[in-house]
Amino acid sequence: MNKLIDKHIEKSFKRLSEKEYQLPDVYKPLTYTWQGDWEGRALLAYCCLYKITGKKNAAMDDFIKIYPEKANKDGYLGELFDPEVVDEQQLSGHNWLLAGMIEYYKLFADEKVLGYAKNIFENLYKKATDSIKNYPVNREKANVGGVSGTHTGLILNKWKVSSDVGCVSMCIDGVSRYYEVTKDQAAKDFLDMTIDMFYNFDKRAARAQTHTTLTATRGIFRMYKVTGDKEYYKKALDIFNLYLEHGMTYTYENFNWFERKDTWTEPCAVVDSFMLADMFYEETGDKKYLTLLRRIWFNGLNHCHRDNGGVGTSKTVYEDNAYTGMGSHYEAAFCCTMRYCEGLVAIDKNRALLTYDQNAEAVIDEKGRKIRDDAIIIKDETTGREFPIFELAFQEKNDKVYRVF
Repeated sequence: MNKLIDKHIEKSFKRLSEKEYQLPDVYKPLTYTWQGDWEGRALLAYCCLYKITGKKNAAMDDFIKIYPEKANKDGYLGELFDPEVVDEQQLSGHNWLLAGMIEYYKLFADEKVLGYAKNIFENLYKKATDSIKNYPVNREKANVGGVSGTHTGLILNKWKVSSDVGCVSMCIDGVSRYYEVTKDQAAKDFLDMTIDMFYNFDKRAARAQTHTTLTATRGIFRMYKVTGDKEYYKKALDIFNLYLEHGMTYTYENFNWFERKDTWTEPCAVVDSFMLADMFYEETGDKKYLTLLRRIWFNGLNHCHRDNGGVGTSKTVYEDNAYTGMGSHYEAAFCCTMRYCEGLVAIDKNRALLTYDQNAEAVIDEKGRKIRDDAIIIKDETTGREFPIFELAFQEKNDKVYRVF
């Protein structure tokens, strides 16, 4: 299994060294509707791969060097904040830029980068504090949106809302990282308001995006670790349990939205679920989280990693669909390819827990899945061959499907 993990790291490092993640392409034009998102995920990926390998991505330092040229006069990307029309996707996207800046600062103690992070918080998120009170938590159910979310065309309560329902709450992650470093009371005030809004948001009724849900939950858990306030822990646990019951597929991946099972998975969320299982296991020592950690790794985080080093979507497996296979996106280069690198940090840390015994007895569980040592055994019905699902890692593009139960 160590060799498999090493190959994941090698594949991701190579992919992140290619054109889309190098200058000038990594910085997106003003017409890009997720300002700060691609850039931030890339910077965070550079930092994560550096943690694992000790090697810098070729774009890493120059990304920081030219950031002031790319930022607007208030120190972030895109249009200036407008309280009359708050762009949900700008606040969501800048979560990753803020997260990347903080991780770079933690690695290299570069004070100017902490200054960039401060500008993002002070001039974007802090200004949005009052707007969070009016976020439209009650709205009609929708069946719109793609693998990459879009503006819906609606402005509700002065919010330009996204098809990635609830995605403003993504910023709980980035702002909690900022608070962890600065202890800025204004950041905590923003976080408490946003966490309260998101916790009380009926995620199933609104069909909230599960990636947002889990990223926000990691931020809430981080606030528990930073402050010791067990109310944060309770909220993080409640939301994670909601996801486990209503947002997770039979292959330990995610449905892209709550209550929309016939869609696709998003490895960004699978990464988040793995990280949360790790966090709860470290906190509690409860073996159920260790089992969950292992099952997400074997069944959710291998076959999404493609031959080209990118990461893509899969078919959702649930009571009405017994088959797994590649989803509509061979690679989600704009998000999952980069976020997978953050997952690799947690995977690398947990190598000793992620061993596999191919001689263990296979059992059939209550869902009809055949499981050996936490890995689901799938079947190629064209050949009759049965094998663990993690052997689908690093495939070229194909339309094959495999029976899960």
